[in-house]
Amino acid sequence: MLIATLTLLLALLGIHALDHTLRQSAPVPAEASTLGTLGFVVAAAALVLALAGSRWAWPLTTLVAFGTFAGFLLVHVAPDWGPFSQPYADIPVDALSWVAMLVPAAVAFGVGVYAARGLGGPFGSRAHRTASSKPS
Repeated sequence: MLIATLTLLLALLGIHALDHTLRQSAPVPAEASTLGTLGFVVAAAALVLALAGSRWAWPLTTLVAFGTFAGFLLVHVAPDWGPFSQPYADIPVDALSWVAMLVPAAVAFGVGVYAARGLGGPFGSRAHRTASSKPS
């Protein structure tokens, strides 16, 4: 299940990037683009760890998912606050662009909750994991 959630998150991040590239006329600030690329790379690294059955897949997924969620809100929803900011309210985007941003943000939050529960401790139990997704 961890592999499936990370694959979904990466696909939605790709759709968001394509929306920027193919549908939006506003240039993406270099800092925001770098931040998004870094998030994609770290999410891909979490997927590689999950595929390898590494015990580090769960904590990295938790970190990248909640970081992605916060990043979407800070970059695209919050008012302009600096070089990493590109509020959608300030640029010409349509409803589809909003969906292509809000859906991955919501999924990132859900993946973060799922991965945090998979860590055990105060967040939840490892009992819901299958044998193939247990960390080594």
